[in-house]
Amino acid sequence: MPYLYNTPEDQREMLAAIGAESVDDLFAPIPDDLKLGRALQLPAAMCELELDQHLRELASANQHAGNAVCFLGGGSYDHFVPAVCDVIGSRSEFYTSYTPYQAEASQGNLQAMFEYQSLITRLTGMEVSNSSLYDGASAAAEAVLMALHAGGKRTKIVAPASLHPEYRQTIATYLECIDAELVTLPCPAGVIDADELAAAVDGDTAAVLLQQPNFFGCVEDADRVAAVAKDAGALLISVFDPISLGILKRPGDYGANIAVAEGHTLGTPMSYGGPYLGIMACDQSLVRRMPGRIVGETTDRRGNKCFVLTLQTREQHIRRDKATSNVCSNQALFAVRAAAYLSQAGPQGLKETAELCLHKSRYLAEQLCASERFSMAFEAPTFKEFVIRDRDNDVAGLLQQARSAGYLAGLPLGGWYPELSDCLLIAVTEKRTKAEMDALVGVLAGSRHARLAAVD
Repeated sequence: MPYLYNTPEDQREMLAAIGAESVDDLFAPIPDDLKLGRALQLPAAMCELELDQHLRELASANQHAGNAVCFLGGGSYDHFVPAVCDVIGSRSEFYTSYTPYQAEASQGNLQAMFEYQSLITRLTGMEVSNSSLYDGASAAAEAVLMALHAGGKRTKIVAPASLHPEYRQTIATYLECIDAELVTLPCPAGVIDADELAAAVDGDTAAVLLQQPNFFGCVEDADRVAAVAKDAGALLISVFDPISLGILKRPGDYGANIAVAEGHTLGTPMSYGGPYLGIMACDQSLVRRMPGRIVGETTDRRGNKCFVLTLQTREQHIRRDKATSNVCSNQALFAVRAAAYLSQAGPQGLKETAELCLHKSRYLAEQLCASERFSMAFEAPTFKEFVIRDRDNDVAGLLQQARSAGYLAGLPLGGWYPELSDCLLIAVTEKRTKAEMDALVGVLAGSRHARLAAVD
């Protein structure tokens, strides 16, 4: 970041502006017994060169997707980020106006958000899109609130165990202090059993959540799930993977009423887990229950085309206590990056990316399962990630072996699913090469032999 000057002259000018004589005056309200009373135990000051070298040395201790081969998934993926996303996302017009209100929103920002909404509705097959939310988990929770508000006296939400466990945790937090029940449907086969879902859904059910592909990477029977929800009069909330829509049916095409997603896969790097982008689209009938804001196109008094904030349900300056959501910001910058990604990829580019993910993940799964140590945990077809079972039940050892060899091999599932403590979730994006996958197979399949040799 740029160097920010803070000279004694700067300090005196700032203190004079606020009517303080010294910096110590700023801390006068703090009781003495709460103050440290001594200097901080920090090393001596460094010059810029020394500080740069020191920070680089500290950073080099991290193992990340930049210096290791990444097969991590579970909601955060090492997809390719085209240069155009960085170029457009780094323009000061977008980068510095993070989340402008109507009064400050330039026509350029409004048009970019409008283009993003248009691309999302085309991507999802839904009628309306807002101009983004915080991330996939909060978007899913906001969708649940929309469904509860639309459902009248219905208070039950049915979520399968195949929905991302952290999304379910976020939803449970949202519902903790309101009159609503979150029912988790077991998925021992890795996908939703439509008959068991039908038994769980009743006249009190406001919504059914469906992740497609689900947390395990398995492709659900979306049409059957949608039919069960519709027959019960419940809304269907689809949690989708944007890249998968290059080859899978769109949420709007199988009857979803609300579609949400984590959008970082569209042109935003993993970035240590955020900030990310929450995508939300819905039926026209639900538009006034949608959180955040919607940019629309209109004409000015001279008849020229222009863009405005058509709807915004932000509670602190519009509806206050009557608002349907407490969302008070969005991720406009990352929405702009997503728009750049979708614009440059187009339908064909998205399809090719999805096909690469599909075929490469299938290749790696087959190569791993050729070893006697591994097997697929579920029989359902998968998209870009899959769950393998380690017959030696040493997932921690596998991951350590892989890290030592320079591979982030996947996510252990035991922390979320105790019955899957011997399983590993592996994701394969379009970036992974055959050489990298073959090498990972050698590391994982060979770890048993290496351990036995060490014991001998």
